[in-house]
Amino acid sequence: MLLWGASTPLIGEPAFFNNLHIFNEHKSQTLDPQRILVYTDETNSLDIDDIRNMAPEDFLESSFITRFNKEGTYWLYYQVQNRSNERLSHLLRGGSNPFETYYILIDSVMTEQRTGYKFAAKSRSIPQGYTTKVLLDIPPQKTAHVYVKVQSADNMPIDLRASLEPYLEWTRKKESINLFEGMFSGLLLVIMLISCFLFGYTKQNVFIYFAFYALFNFIYFLQVYGIIEIWFHPETPDPLPILWVLPILSAAAYFMFAKEFLELRKTHPQWNNTLIWVSRTASLAFILVCVYFWITRDIHNSVEIMIYAMIVLAVFGIVFLIAINRKSTLIIRYFTLGTFLMLLGVLISAISRATGISNDVPVYVQAGLIVELIAFSLGISHKLKRDYENHEITQRSLILQLKNNERLQLNINQELTELVAARTQVIKKQNKALEIAREEAERATKAKSEFLSVMSHEIRTPLNAIISLSHIMEMDNEDAEMQEYIDALKFSAEGLHSLINDVLDYNKIEANKLVLESIEFSIIDLLRNIRDSFKYKARSQGIDLLVEIGEHMPDRVIGDPTRLTQIFNNLIGNAIKFTHEGHVHIKASLEGLKDDVATVNFEVNDTGIGIPKDKLKTIFEEYEQAGNETTRQYGGTGLGLSITQKLLRLMQSEIRIESAEEEGTQLSFSVSFKINQAFDMVNLQDQTRDKDLKQKKVLVVDDNDMNRLVLKRLLVNWNAQFEEASDGQIAVEKCKQNEYDMVLMDIEMKPLSGFAAAELIRKIEIKNSTTPLIAMSGYLTSEFEEEFSNSPFLTLVQKPFEPNELYRKILKHIVNKS
Repeated sequence: MLLWGASTPLIGEPAFFNNLHIFNEHKSQTLDPQRILVYTDETNSLDIDDIRNMAPEDFLESSFITRFNKEGTYWLYYQVQNRSNERLSHLLRGGSNPFETYYILIDSVMTEQRTGYKFAAKSRSIPQGYTTKVLLDIPPQKTAHVYVKVQSADNMPIDLRASLEPYLEWTRKKESINLFEGMFSGLLLVIMLISCFLFGYTKQNVFIYFAFYALFNFIYFLQVYGIIEIWFHPETPDPLPILWVLPILSAAAYFMFAKEFLELRKTHPQWNNTLIWVSRTASLAFILVCVYFWITRDIHNSVEIMIYAMIVLAVFGIVFLIAINRKSTLIIRYFTLGTFLMLLGVLISAISRATGISNDVPVYVQAGLIVELIAFSLGISHKLKRDYENHEITQRSLILQLKNNERLQLNINQELTELVAARTQVIKKQNKALEIAREEAERATKAKSEFLSVMSHEIRTPLNAIISLSHIMEMDNEDAEMQEYIDALKFSAEGLHSLINDVLDYNKIEANKLVLESIEFSIIDLLRNIRDSFKYKARSQGIDLLVEIGEHMPDRVIGDPTRLTQIFNNLIGNAIKFTHEGHVHIKASLEGLKDDVATVNFEVNDTGIGIPKDKLKTIFEEYEQAGNETTRQYGGTGLGLSITQKLLRLMQSEIRIESAEEEGTQLSFSVSFKINQAFDMVNLQDQTRDKDLKQKKVLVVDDNDMNRLVLKRLLVNWNAQFEEASDGQIAVEKCKQNEYDMVLMDIEMKPLSGFAAAELIRKIEIKNSTTPLIAMSGYLTSEFEEEFSNSPFLTLVQKPFEPNELYRKILKHIVNKS
């Protein structure tokens, strides 16, 4: 409070007789808005002396103002006259404004008093509490000229109300409220401590939710009465404004407590799930309101949201009480008795605040909360007593059961001993029988393998003679009718030969005795040989057999050519068998290169009869064909595709199939082969070169020898000058000495990574400051997306790469220098 001698009263000051409020005694009274004059300071620049110099016509009655500018300053002026013969001390209350500064002039003495929650408690005339209030003390037969400077903040609406309350009456009420608040807080504190202790002892969630419920109410009401501010932050205005929306979190704890206290999981499972959902929704609403406040600093709307949320939650709570009381128990009656009055009080209080009737939290809400907590405590005591009694009954039942068990144990042990002995003899006999059966099964398996081996040899010997003689007969034969017999003989002999091979291979695969070879061979030669072996059969069917080999295929790879040939024999044989017109197309293309591994994609496409959709999933099973008619018309055992699938799985691959009836079938699979350092790329380009880099100078930086070798083969084929560096530091040194048209760089190198080397090349080396840089990596882009976006690299080539894609990216970014 500030005191100073006022300047000589202005001539105009007494003329404001229409704003006079007369008092003859101590009494509570709301001042008439028509007798409160207001001046609007849109510039926020006037002070008390400027206001006192105003003429009467500059002011308006407060009741005439219907719209307020929250950014402006409002000056109120009214007079309060004491016509009694005693000093009248009143508490002068203002509106719910963040800032109110009172200038009170009595007998040329001006006092300044501050109030409002945006002033720190230490600087307010009456520190405790957030409502605006100051002391108005008027001597007998004197008039107080009251000037009020009102300002808004936090999006709060301007409130120009004023009222008087006897100061002694307010003081007594305040002492009673503080005493009540002390008892209330003490009760909550005791409940919190006991609940935490019981939770630690019993591990029942009902106690921790009860403790949280009490805690949130404890903190909220300390905030309401301004105690937190005075105790902890008297020099900070409204230090913890977010505590004003804490009732939402209290409601979340309340519903979780109700769920556990009433044991709804057993009695009302649907309400149990509903309360969980409501509690989580309330918690989420509290978080969202907190986020909204921290972004906007709008405490007014934050509190408004809290008020309407509490109305909804209170209505829901009352509906919940009515619903569960249809099946009332003692625990439900405890709960209803304790919580109904509290919910009703919360609902009335929230509606009052929402409609502007009152901004205070009524004491009856706290009284209802006390009754609720006491009822809850009694209910919890009843639950603990019931649990203890149930536990004691259970213990006694267990003791009796144990005694009975001990008596039965002696008889059972004897019976068990005899039973175990008898069972042991039976198990021994069974084990012996199983051992004999296992030995017989092994002998049978061995006999089957020997039988198949002997039979294959015995059948192959005359079969080879038949096939050879049929070829000799074909060479010497000139009779057309005899040629038909020879063709039938050859077809039957070859079919039988294929059947024997399939059965033997299937037997090896099933016995896990088939081991893949690892030798060097040429895929191109292998496909050409296969084409030559099937061309006569295809020609006899009247169809074309086409072989297509993609660009950049390694000339030599390491793998199992025998089994790869067997796979193609099965697939091409089937394709030719089921194709009557059109063609069978075999394709091989390089799918990707990475380190010393080349992945090749193979395709066998035909224009044959196709496979029904319902047979696509079973066509690779043993002894399966597209249908019985197919078996009768075309023959075969159905083992070929099954063996093909199993061979591909041994090669870590899987066959893919697409087919449509009467349109044809497309079969494809990918196989990875090792390549050695002596390999070369097959160049299928013609003399005009559709891929020509015109002797551009390219530096390849990679710490993997095979990667550099692969890129060397490709770039030489593309007519580029090739240079290499085995790490980032060597690349930087080369860039100091030479100028390049393109740099291809692996980013996972040590000790200098590709990113670091690229930065050095771009910043330090003048010769290559504009040379395009392309990154290469075997990792996903998402693993280093931010680092890549900030690097000098123009684009990324993913390993394993497809050569055509690499060429396109090089061609797009390479510098065309004269």
